[in-house]
Amino acid sequence: MNNLTASDLPTLAYLIGILISAYLILRSVVFPIIKRGASKTSTYIDDLFLDKKFLNRVSYVFVFVLFNFLIATPQFNLEIFNTEISKRVSSALLTLFVGLTLLEMLNVLNKVSENIKSLKNKPIKGYVQIIKIVVNSFIFIIIFAIMTGQPVSYYISGLGALTAVLLLVFQDTILSFIASVQIGQNNIINNGDWIEVPEYGADGDVIDIALHTVKVQNWDKTITTIPTSKIVTTSVKNWRGMSEYGGRRIKRSISIDISSVKFMEQKDIDKLMKIPTVNKYLSEKIKDIEKFNSLVDKEKEKRRLTNLGTFRAYLVKYLQNHEGLNTETMTLLVRQLSPTTTGVPLELYTFTNTIDWVEYEGIQSDIFDHIFAVLPKFGLRAFQDGTVEAAAARGLPIIDSEI
Repeated sequence: MNNLTASDLPTLAYLIGILISAYLILRSVVFPIIKRGASKTSTYIDDLFLDKKFLNRVSYVFVFVLFNFLIATPQFNLEIFNTEISKRVSSALLTLFVGLTLLEMLNVLNKVSENIKSLKNKPIKGYVQIIKIVVNSFIFIIIFAIMTGQPVSYYISGLGALTAVLLLVFQDTILSFIASVQIGQNNIINNGDWIEVPEYGADGDVIDIALHTVKVQNWDKTITTIPTSKIVTTSVKNWRGMSEYGGRRIKRSISIDISSVKFMEQKDIDKLMKIPTVNKYLSEKIKDIEKFNSLVDKEKEKRRLTNLGTFRAYLVKYLQNHEGLNTETMTLLVRQLSPTTTGVPLELYTFTNTIDWVEYEGIQSDIFDHIFAVLPKFGLRAFQDGTVEAAAARGLPIIDSEI
């Protein structure tokens, strides 16, 4: 303060007043006018660049540029501003606020990418964070060079000797950056994808893909954070294909009691012929069996209709007619799996015409409600552990089915 005299105080006060006035005019007059003009446009990019935080950074840069301009004029060229320390502090602060403005601009560009359809689901945030690290490093080097009076190239050239240390310090960042590139190039995951990562107990929607972490909101609304590098080295199931295809798979089986599987008598066939969805199948199957049996020797076993085979044909037709399923462009199977101690598994493999979870569960439940209810019409029973044994031990009859 030895360079500041009493005669300089009015000039210094006048300078400070100009800078404060310029800041207030920018924030209270200029920026609001620009915002009102931008709100009338149909584009959203100008609205993002008028974000409060970004404008705050710009106003600081403007004030420091104005300050450096004014102190270069004879009227405000005070001796205190011509000292080496004052010049270095002024340049360092200007560099700092320019750097902060650039960082905030990167945030704005990231928000812009979220509103561009082709970039919306890309891991742009990871790339932005890498650029931020580089910008922050250069800001630190430049400010340090200004304060020490050394050229920037002096410190940059010294980074070569610190390469090993830098690689060790930024090991996780480098791995995460490489993983981000692989995720983007291979389109492994996008924001909004439903993924499962068993190693981390994640099962839900991707809500954020950053440089170091991927956040997944599970179905119970908890948040699981996964290191970005692990996405390319760990098993990840992505359900995006289901969403793009427009249907969710139903793959569920019902165990049929083996003791209820039997050949059908003519009276059984007559009863089932009354069911429209199985009438055509029975007519064609009977003709096929009769044709086959007419060519078989009497000593050989002849073919006969079974209630389980007829039930499978009924289910295929029932599922084809179900309005909640897409059986035209997606796979439809009703197949018999290997028998087990719990009966004969009859598996349904089909797809709904919706990906909505609630609707999907409703369709699936309705189908199996119908299956359980219609089993007795075909003389079949669903396997229930211990039911037959308990009835036999007590000498109780098992309720007969309709056929």
